Amino acid sequence: MRILCGDIGGTNSRLACWEGGRLSGEHTFASSAWPGPEGPLTAWLERTGIRPDRACLAVAGPVMEQRCVTTNLPWVVDGPAIGALLGCPVRIINDFHAAARGISLLGPDDGVRLAGGTAVQGAPVAVLGAGTGLGQAYVVNDHVIPGEGGHADFGPGDARELRLAAWLFGRNGRASWEDVVSGPGLVNLARFNCLERGEPPPAWMDGADAPARIAAEDPETIAWFCALYGAEAGNMALRVLARGGVYLCGGIAPRLIPQLQGGEFRTRFLSKGKLGAAIKDVPVTVVTHPGLGLLGAAAEALRIRD
Repeated sequence: MRILCGDIGGTNSRLACWEGGRLSGEHTFASSAWPGPEGPLTAWLERTGIRPDRACLAVAGPVMEQRCVTTNLPWVVDGPAIGALLGCPVRIINDFHAAARGISLLGPDDGVRLAGGTAVQGAPVAVLGAGTGLGQAYVVNDHVIPGEGGHADFGPGDARELRLAAWLFGRNGRASWEDVVSGPGLVNLARFNCLERGEPPPAWMDGADAPARIAAEDPETIAWFCALYGAEAGNMALRVLARGGVYLCGGIAPRLIPQLQGGEFRTRFLSKGKLGAAIKDVPVTVVTHPGLGLLGAAAEALRIRD
């Protein structure tokens, strides 16, 4: 059986074929170069010559009745319309639904452990990842529970973060976790740090390469970003007592493993008052497998009933 797997993000759309237990024919398309998903899908079909038997597309945004209006991209991903284009059954799922489903397919060399003890088999699992946005999902009793918790209200942890929240309110009318733990969130932190020092933010912060430049040149902002990442990862662990593990995926965490290991990530993860001890043994892992979303999409497609 040939399964077309897709991981549709605000920055890139990755497409591949799952057949015989492995991925092949993988291509990455710049999402912003196309007005909708039909363009990359058609280009992939033409490049590979593959005609899938079924498909599953993992999309960055809330999925309602097999339709998604993407969060950070002006696309509408419509399952029935794509099924007509491909000529096969199609399932549309949230991108972090796919990430959560893909966790079970990872091998021992597909992640780096940051902290914690041994995962409890069958216990809840929390998955989050900063990239273009901040995706989140849980796995409970083998059921994936995707959500949009990255858009939940940001909770400041100290006086500086209270000022940050007020600044974000002034700019956006609210402050969410995605506003501080994501690629754009990293830029928000760097811009705010400039203002705190009484310096005008440099013009390059408006460019597409700003997150990468901050990562290379601004260790203070990166340290703060990692601390906030830990705070929200700990929130997710606490909400379901995720003794099955907390997994950090997305494009940013694998690039910051030394900073996540050595900075305030762990302190903020456990800074939960009386209940910090309840999550101290929760294992926390950075996923380094580059195709987690594609693996999860394949696993979901295998559940489609013809």
